[in-house]
Amino acid sequence: MCCGSVLARGSVTGVSASDPSVHLDLEPTPTAARVARAFLADHLGRLDPDSGYAAALCASELVTNGVLHARTPIVLGLTLGAERLLVTVADRAGGDPHPPPPDDDRPSGRGLMLVDALADEWGVADVAEGKTVWFTVSRTPA
Repeated sequence: MCCGSVLARGSVTGVSASDPSVHLDLEPTPTAARVARAFLADHLGRLDPDSGYAAALCASELVTNGVLHARTPIVLGLTLGAERLLVTVADRAGGDPHPPPPDDDRPSGRGLMLVDALADEWGVADVAEGKTVWFTVSRTPA
């Protein structure tokens, strides 16, 4: 699963491979981001409201990127660590996602900037089947 591949690298703070994880398979359709947000809401448990909002927004952006750019099945993962929440979005397309150059007139293309601004940390893990983009948010208020 996508959380396991990220946690196996040992570079995520506040989450361990033994923490509970859940995953959801998504098709690359226009409703995938809405389904992802509902899945997160059902599985977040007790979480600071700001962190829950950040997690939902970042996950929605990454799933939307998968729908628009990868166009492959997507796996959304969620691991509830003691200190942080890990969210992973895996697709079968290779390559690192890159934000486009800044352009105030462009109607889209700000998803990775939002993830960078709202997540405690984030990254991309290349896996044999494609890539996994991941982020963490704190489970407690700052």
